[in-house]
Amino acid sequence: MGKRKNRVFIVIALIVLAAAGFAGSRLLGGVSVAEGYVHEEENRIIFAKVVIPYADQTRVEVVDNFVETQDSIPVLKSETYNYTGTMDGEKLTLQSQSGGAMEATVSAGELVFQSPLQEGGQVPAKLLASTPVQYQKQLETMTNRINEQAEVKKKEVAEKQAKEKERVEFAKKVEKTDRLAADLVENAQYLTDLQFPDEAAVYQSHVSELQGLLDEIKLYAGQPALQMTEYEVMKETAGAMKVLVDGMSSMNDSIQDKKKRMADITGVLETDLKDIKATWGEIKAKAPKPEERQKAVDAAVKAAQEAIEQAKKRISSIEAERDTASQKADKLYGEANAFLSKVKPK
Repeated sequence: MGKRKNRVFIVIALIVLAAAGFAGSRLLGGVSVAEGYVHEEENRIIFAKVVIPYADQTRVEVVDNFVETQDSIPVLKSETYNYTGTMDGEKLTLQSQSGGAMEATVSAGELVFQSPLQEGGQVPAKLLASTPVQYQKQLETMTNRINEQAEVKKKEVAEKQAKEKERVEFAKKVEKTDRLAADLVENAQYLTDLQFPDEAAVYQSHVSELQGLLDEIKLYAGQPALQMTEYEVMKETAGAMKVLVDGMSSMNDSIQDKKKRMADITGVLETDLKDIKATWGEIKAKAPKPEERQKAVDAAVKAAQEAIEQAKKRISSIEAERDTASQKADKLYGEANAFLSKVKPK
């Protein structure tokens, strides 16, 4: 009786083991086929499934999940390939979507491709039996890991970009400081070159000529018997004085033109002075060659400030000289006309 019970238990155990061996498998055309086949790498999971949608055709579906790097960020992507054909025992004769032929063997334990897949060329030759549930767990684990890596990488990239942006901005400010210093020196020289020597010389020479012409008129006016020809000479001399007076007035246009140019340059200098002081103040603690740059900035600021101050003095001086010369010219010309009105030619 005891031996009989033992035999029953052994039979039951064998049935359980056989059932376990075929768990997750299907019987297709007399061949045991797993629910799915998986190949896993660190950054890749490939899942394949052999299906028979109708009696005379077999289809192999391959889902390729892989990691690509986009702007140094890992990104999980997925592509699906379909292969159709026939199944003869464990042998599969398939065609890709583009028409390329390939062969494979399938069993409950593995799916082996005898030739490279046409579209999914990177799929390995052998995939091991698995289930969709197990595949989804593997895929979820890899997805979570890649997402975590992506977040870490995004943070690293953002920090790197921020540092690079800061470095670029700092370099731009250093370059800007050097450029402003050079511009200040150059524009200060332009402002210094705007002088009024021609205008001053005209005022001085015209006043001197007017005085000489007036002296000639006085000489004629002092004669006891002024002839008509001499009177005409006096009138012509007075006319020449009028030309000189008008010429002095026209010099004011030249002065105004230079004043405008000087005002424009002064405006640029004042803006650059404000800018270089602010920019240099931001970077001087970390700027390369700080002592050398500090000297250049100080020299440029000094040159600009002195040029502005000297320009103001030159404008004030030429305007004062113009006003004085104009008053003298008007006075001399007025005296000449007074002499003409007093004399009577014979």
